[in-house]
Amino acid sequence: MRHESVTRGKMVWAFFRIGLTAYGGPAIVAQIRRMAVLKKRWLSEEEFQESLAFCQTLPGPIAVQTAAHIGWRMYGGLGAALVEVFYILPTFVLMLGLSAAYFRFEHLSLVGAVFKGLGAVVVGIVADSILSMTPSALKDWRGVLIAAAAAAGFFGHVNVLIVLAGAAVAGFLLAPRAPAPATPDAPRDSGRRGSPPGWKTTATLVSLALAFVAFVALSRFASPIYPALGAVMAKINLLSFGGGYTAIALMYNQVVTAHPWLTAKEFIDGVALGQITPGPVTITATFIGYRLGGLVGAVFATLCVYIPSALLLVLLAPQFARVRSLTAVQRAVRGLLAAFIAMLLFVLRQVATASLHDFATLTIALAAFAALRLKVDPVWIILAAVVFSGMFLR
Repeated sequence: MRHESVTRGKMVWAFFRIGLTAYGGPAIVAQIRRMAVLKKRWLSEEEFQESLAFCQTLPGPIAVQTAAHIGWRMYGGLGAALVEVFYILPTFVLMLGLSAAYFRFEHLSLVGAVFKGLGAVVVGIVADSILSMTPSALKDWRGVLIAAAAAAGFFGHVNVLIVLAGAAVAGFLLAPRAPAPATPDAPRDSGRRGSPPGWKTTATLVSLALAFVAFVALSRFASPIYPALGAVMAKINLLSFGGGYTAIALMYNQVVTAHPWLTAKEFIDGVALGQITPGPVTITATFIGYRLGGLVGAVFATLCVYIPSALLLVLLAPQFARVRSLTAVQRAVRGLLAAFIAMLLFVLRQVATASLHDFATLTIALAAFAALRLKVDPVWIILAAVVFSGMFLR
């Protein structure tokens, strides 16, 4: 059972504050744990780890999904929806304001100099994310083989869906045979949540999914580009496993390469703004939507990049103990994570080509990478780059 003193208002306010102040995926997860387990004692350590393990098997940003799953534990589907909305809301508002300012003032020399430095920082961030993900994604020769094959596909401009599907299949086929782990006991707050969702819940979720599809399809009446934008954002959301930077790699592929909606420089600048704001880096979708359709486009893209995985979480949450123990799921996700390493390498080459023009930008990129390896908070790195760039790169 949930803690009796946890009202919806208290729950929403707690996650709103996290969304307003937390930076960096792993750091956000740690802050959620401190709040929900150590400070407010809404969950036990075991329950939190169960939620985190389940969300790591799902697509979408892990911190967002973990927050939503805690909301689901408290108040079911409504709790998940409230937590996700109010967790993302502050970073959405900040990103919206920054996007509007960027596209209004990008022609100014000072702004150009600042984003020249920030672009170099993004190179360091992508390089650091590759090294951070590699130990868990490339655990043995199988992962290395899948990553190498995926890299050949990405650098050879093979369709991204074909490469990712092949990686998932390869992960399933090449994974070492081992007995499936025992299904853990249901969490203490299970009750009705330890069994399959009833037909009313399933019908409601199916209806919401169909409504979302209709929403994307009918968006063409607002702008001809919206259906494609919505489909791309939903695809990114449902294919990104392992953290926010896998989504960024997919975004680059979709909005710069497959659909030339943004230039490489604009995309890199959008990622840099996503680093300045708290919350998930996938909020870069707001920047992309603003570029294509202003305020309405920003809202539309943001909804489409979060709704699909949220619906999937609520649908599968009653079965999370079984889902996380499915051997097929674990093997396929392992193959996908290896492929995402290859995709990030491809993106690293692209952003480095677009951002590293001289010795100064190369120096900034290397300094940012070194600082990240030393666990310096990315916020301080970005602020230092802004000051340095404004002074010396004009």
